Amino acid sequence: MIMKSKVKTSIKFLSMLLIFAGLITSCSSDDDDASVSVKITDDPFPVQLVNEAKIGIAKVELVDSEGNTVTVFNGNANVNMVNYMNGATAEVGVNAVPPGTYVEARVTLSEASVTLSNQEQFEASVSTSHSYGVKIDPAIEVNEGEEAELLFDLDLSDTFKFQGNFLPGNWIQNVADITGLSSFEPDFRAVCLSKTGSIEGSVTNADGSVAAYAYCEVSYDYDGDGQRESVSTVADANGHFAIIGLPEGSYNVYVETGEGEAVSADVSVEVQHAATVNVTIN
Repeated sequence: MIMKSKVKTSIKFLSMLLIFAGLITSCSSDDDDASVSVKITDDPFPVQLVNEAKIGIAKVELVDSEGNTVTVFNGNANVNMVNYMNGATAEVGVNAVPPGTYVEARVTLSEASVTLSNQEQFEASVSTSHSYGVKIDPAIEVNEGEEAELLFDLDLSDTFKFQGNFLPGNWIQNVADITGLSSFEPDFRAVCLSKTGSIEGSVTNADGSVAAYAYCEVSYDYDGDGQRESVSTVADANGHFAIIGLPEGSYNVYVETGEGEAVSADVSVEVQHAATVNVTIN
């Protein structure tokens, strides 16, 4: 199967804190604070060629609209992001936060590495003194006695950039074509999960067989400026795909296989609803 090594995305963190895609869920803990659970999820990656894409998370902080910073995780969480795609999330930690509106997330990493299917491993250079900040949009509002959710999404394919002997368009045909990492730069996106919806569906071929590992991308004009943002994933071995944490609006769904076949469709996303798009590749 041919896979893309680099894809378009509006984010990232969509996503790695998610791959580092991170999901933060807050719920009431007492009269003054709410608790925040940090989870992560991932954007697309050539999963059939990669056994592990590990990210070490040392700290996660939130910044409110007043500029105050609160730490929601401080420790050592090691996550294999390959296991958290198509809507799956991993919990990183839980902590209490004061009520308020949080507009930015900051993530500090401790390590990062990729292990290919042929067992070759590449270590990325990570600065433990640097935090990666991303705007939370829509912002997360934590009210006393209420529950709030924040999703971090990491784009692995934009975070780990491979070098090697690839086909035009950066399609990787064989694991042996990957010779190393050309760069490592975490690419995240963050949203208030309760203010978003999702798109999911299946990809099949004209003969009814599943289109495993098809590249799936959704795009939308989030702020009305005429520029479309994109979020993407890779369908699993059964042709199923899911992209969560999408703001309400009209989306174009684009699906492509390694053989170059492509198809697109339009769909509307509503808050706290999953829009279904089943695509047939001709």
